[in-house]
Amino acid sequence: MMKLLTVPLLALFLAVPAFAAGRSHTPPDPMAAGLTGPQRLQALVDRVRLEQQQLKTLEARFTQQQENSMLAAPEESKGTFSYRAPDKVRWEYTSPNPITVVIRGDEMTTWYRDLKKAETLKVGRYSSQVFKYMGASGSLQTLLEYFTVRLKLPEKKGDPYRLEMDPKYARISKRLKSMTLWIDPDTFFPSRLRYVQADGDSVEYQFSDMKRNAPIPEDRFVLKLPPGVSTRTVDLSREGSSKGKP
Repeated sequence: MMKLLTVPLLALFLAVPAFAAGRSHTPPDPMAAGLTGPQRLQALVDRVRLEQQQLKTLEARFTQQQENSMLAAPEESKGTFSYRAPDKVRWEYTSPNPITVVIRGDEMTTWYRDLKKAETLKVGRYSSQVFKYMGASGSLQTLLEYFTVRLKLPEKKGDPYRLEMDPKYARISKRLKSMTLWIDPDTFFPSRLRYVQADGDSVEYQFSDMKRNAPIPEDRFVLKLPPGVSTRTVDLSREGSSKGKP
């Protein structure tokens, strides 16, 4: 399950809410004078929710930094990211290894291009649990139910908001030690995310060159595997049954 949760981590970045923001026409301002600490946190959550309600498509470049006990040195990966509401995602890793990940609804296919192999995960009835846990099917508000959050305000103009999060429950802390989220003060979109697993391994994503609501061709989210690619399907909706073909 943790493998599914951490690859490729929709977490927060796609926290598109299923309910409306407040009725006020004035956007919430976390920096407004007179707010208490909890009120500032709630104002930030509401502002992120408001901005993401208007999200139809998103494109960005990303850099992924990974540190774990199996690596002699930290590993850096780069690529591009595409999203179309409500549930279509494409991660294109360009270096150091070419990997394509396409998510459509409750199905995720990972294509290891240099290995000529592909794996499809059919999440089925587990999908709502998995994505709710990582914050992708609800809003940033959802994470407040699972994590204790410390908000650090920008020290100067242009600095991001920073949310430091620790799990509230043992069932989560067994897998995840902490998460840190940086939110851009102009767009109120997550621009950086770092999470540390219980064993100390960590992954950090940084996003740049974001384009919101620009047209994205439908075929961006259709993965056409060439001849010669071996495939394997893992059906979690059937509690782990799998099948493959050359």
